Amino acid sequence: MSSLNQSLFERLSTLLDPLDPAELHGLLCGLLCADRTLTVDGWLARAAELLDDPDLAESTRDVLSKFFEYGKTQLDDPDCAVTPLLPDDDTPLDQRTEALGRWSQGLLYGLGVSGIAQRTELSAESQEFLRDAADIAQADFDRVEATEADETAYVELVEYLRVGLLLLQHDLDRPSARINPDPEG
Repeated sequence: MSSLNQSLFERLSTLLDPLDPAELHGLLCGLLCADRTLTVDGWLARAAELLDDPDLAESTRDVLSKFFEYGKTQLDDPDCAVTPLLPDDDTPLDQRTEALGRWSQGLLYGLGVSGIAQRTELSAESQEFLRDAADIAQADFDRVEATEADETAYVELVEYLRVGLLLLQHDLDRPSARINPDPEG
């Protein structure tokens, strides 16, 4: 993970305790995938609900606003630079795996509250990705020491989530995947 991500992760961990930065980033990615018109004010309202704090402190609003711009920039990047915000690679694998699960939970929650269930014609690949993300949200690592194979599997899961997010974003941006106003049709 880049040092930019690490400092952002640490700053958010401190400012938003007990909310987890990985889960928050997943939530933001889910919301932005489902609603490309989401504004910073809409994001702040959703974050205030999650934090159960309708009057966010100015410093929290500032960090969340910058976080919104960070996430939006990632998803809008033509080079597909979006990457789940996770702890540094020096963090023990069990903690990184737990954060990966929380990122997936946040993603699924963001998609869920955005009404993705009302979307039509998601590709089979996107549907499979959503099922896999639900499985990853339950991820657990209970070994005392990580092996090189464990580290490789973790890196592959992060990349799978990154690519799956881009695929889902592409599917949701198609006109045929818009919210269907007629649930019968």
